[in-house]
Amino acid sequence: MRDRITSTEEIALDKIEANWDNYLRTTPRAIEQFEEEYPHLCDIVNQKVRQEGVENLGTIFRPGVPDFLAFDDNGDYTFIEVKGEGDGLRHSQLKWLKDFRDVNCEIWFTDSNKGITEKMNSDKLEAYSLARPSSTNRGKAEVEESGRRGFLSIQIPETLAAMMDLEKGNSVNWSIKNRSTLELNTE
Repeated sequence: MRDRITSTEEIALDKIEANWDNYLRTTPRAIEQFEEEYPHLCDIVNQKVRQEGVENLGTIFRPGVPDFLAFDDNGDYTFIEVKGEGDGLRHSQLKWLKDFRDVNCEIWFTDSNKGITEKMNSDKLEAYSLARPSSTNRGKAEVEESGRRGFLSIQIPETLAAMMDLEKGNSVNWSIKNRSTLELNTE
């Protein structure tokens, strides 16, 4: 298989082989290979993607599917899209990521000298913006009653919540750095 991959994918493949039991080089027709070579694991992964709201695993294998499907002997899996220096996501890849945002997927950015330099989870894709800072990327927090005596609630933008892995109902630790800076800590 290694003779059919790019140098960028080669960097990622070393990491995949070190951390996963199995992998497939994905294409729109790779579902047939998955079913043939790993029938039991294909069934388990199919069950998992159905729990994530996908009709069946076969619908995932279409144009835009990430470069690799890595999976272990328990059926845990992730799709991995690999991007090299100066490489960007194509329209079909963005559409795939949007349509299957609940499926386990990561985007790995590689550098020929440094290996994998960054990983991005596809479910947090909207939190990563390439837009330049502007007044629309800033905002005011709204303070409101929390319903608990002595506490107030503050609303934060969805993109900030996504970057911090926060969902509705979560709470965070905070500290005051100075009169105008409130630090949030989700760990």
